[in-house]
Formats: sequence, structure tokens, C-alpha cells
Amino acid sequence: MKTARWWVSQNNPDRNLASGALGTQDLDPLIQRWRPTGLIWIGLTLLAFALVSPASASLFVALEGDARGTYSESGGADAEVASVGGSLRKVFADRYGDRLILYVQAESAADFSEAWLHQAYAEWKGPMGLWNVAAGRVPLPWGLRTAWSPDRLPYSSPYEWTRTPESDNGVLLRGTADMWDYGLALTQGYGMKGTRDFPGPGNLTGRLGITPGVEGDFTFGLSFATGTAYTHGDGHGMGEAMEEERTAAALDCTWNAGRGTYRFEGGARRDEERWHGTLFGAADYALLPKLTLQAAGQLYEHAASHIFGRVYGGVSIPLPWFTIRGGYEYERAEREKEEHADHRFVVQLYRLLSIVR
Repeated sequence: MKTARWWVSQNNPDRNLASGALGTQDLDPLIQRWRPTGLIWIGLTLLAFALVSPASASLFVALEGDARGTYSESGGADAEVASVGGSLRKVFADRYGDRLILYVQAESAADFSEAWLHQAYAEWKGPMGLWNVAAGRVPLPWGLRTAWSPDRLPYSSPYEWTRTPESDNGVLLRGTADMWDYGLALTQGYGMKGTRDFPGPGNLTGRLGITPGVEGDFTFGLSFATGTAYTHGDGHGMGEAMEEERTAAALDCTWNAGRGTYRFEGGARRDEERWHGTLFGAADYALLPKLTLQAAGQLYEHAASHIFGRVYGGVSIPLPWFTIRGGYEYERAEREKEEHADHRFVVQLYRLLSIVR
């Protein structure tokens, strides 16, 4: 959106990779040629291995499409195929249960103008889920993202302003023990933009969660991250990458209460000697069997005089062949004496197809 692009340009004028300030043009030509294709080949290798592996293993395939029409004061009317993609999960089991998982997730976005390999990893599962080790392009254990994703929702992602990476190349250790769950990832810090050097600047991300009670209706988590990250304006890979040395922490909770599901995440991150605060909340309430009310709001403080906020309200209606979502989002940004506001209406057609073999 225009306001978000204005904020990125105002607050990060010198961190754009396109400017060459990070010296990517000085990398070895072999690395430059491998960077856009290496991880794609890794993903294709995992995919091929999963498809030709023994039939005794389980195969889970998910395909999804996301088309949107929007109207905003800043950009006028627009329509696009926001995303076409999917995931493949191959699970190998022994007499004690699931043991090895191969997983690939990719998408083509923005009217097929961009392609992204979100995840491509192999995971070995320990006894009773106490520990699981994954290597490759792994998801980062952070906040609500451990069990929820905003990517296919009609409102703006809460990770856009905080520029929290979704996945990275490295090793992930995660597991559950009674009411506790944990995750710890040691990664390169490049996100989904590919490898610029090896081993990379390094980034450590972790989360500790608890689900008290036998019903499991409430979960609570504490996340942290430290190191260098090449982050992006939309939080998961698209847009222009910026290098940040950061320390961040967040609290998240999810509450399932009757017909409603309520999510909250609040935190702070420190980069370039400044602290930035963020708050996010979302609610889904099933008013009728085929009508869900959706609401979301977020607030981000970049500095004492740099405050940004969004509020969304809409509905979700599942139909036989797709789900239609629509609503209104208001965005406001204040930077010193400048104010920017935008009104946006969105209609989304979303389809998810799942196959188990």
C-alpha cells in the first residue's frame, strides 16, 4: 500500500539492496549465478524424492489460489492474482510412528511476476515429539506464526511493518513436552532472498509456548530473536531486502472461546540503537454456519513521532467451490508533522484443495 511504501522509503533510504550499498555486486560470479536457482533445485529434489518414494509412506498435497480486487484512495481500483501455490508433505513412519518428513512450500505471486520458495526441508522426528530436527529452508519459530499465517487473509500482515522474516536457511529444533512447546532456529539471516555468502551473518530465533488445561483452548508464547537479518517490507520475502542487526522479543496468545477465535501479539525490536513497539489483534467469530465476522487491528511505533496503525472489518463466506472474503481497512501514518491516511476496500476469492494419498 502507498502509506507503507512511503514509510519504508522515509525510514530506510540507505539500506536498499538495489543501491549496491551491501556490496552484492562484489560477490563471486559463481555464487551470483547459483543464488536464484540453488534453492529451487533443492526444492525440486525433495519433491522428486517424495513422489517416487515407497507407497507405504503418506503424501499430503495442498494447492491454493488467491485472487483479489481492491479499491483505495491512494491507488484506485486494482485486481490481481495475488497467489497461486501449494505445499507437499511426505511422511515416512516406522513401528513407533512418524519418523521422517519432507516438506516443500512454494508460490507464484503478484500476477505471476514473482516466485518464492517459502520452505524446503527434511525433518527427523524424535520419540513422542519431544524433539524434532529440521534442516533446509525452515520456518522461524516466532509468535502467532507457529500455528497461524496472515498471508492468505484480506487484511494487511502484522509483520509488514516489523519486517519479521517468515523462513530462513538453517537448522530448526522444536518439540513438545506435556503442556510446553518450544522452537529454536539457527539460520543464515538471508530470509527468502537466497544465499549471498556462506555461512552468512547469522540469526537466532526461538519461542517457548504453553497450553495450560486439558481443553487446549488457550495458548501463550514468548519469542525472541537476535542477530542480523535481511528483511523485507512485507515480512515474508517480497519487496526490497534491508540488512538489520536486531534484537527482538514478543508475547503472543490465542484463545478459542465458543464460536470465536481471538489472537494477540505484542512486542518490541531494537535496531540502530532504537526500540520499536508493535501491537496486533485479530478476531474471527462464526455468527452463522456459513458466515464468519473478521476484525483486525495493529499499531506500530517506529519512534516517538513515527506511529502507524491499521483497522480492518469484514466477513468470510465459505461457498462450495471457494471462500469469499471482503471488508474495509483504514490505514493511518504519522511521521513528525506529516500525516497520511488511506481507505481500502477488498474482495477476495480463495480456494484450497487438499489431497491425501
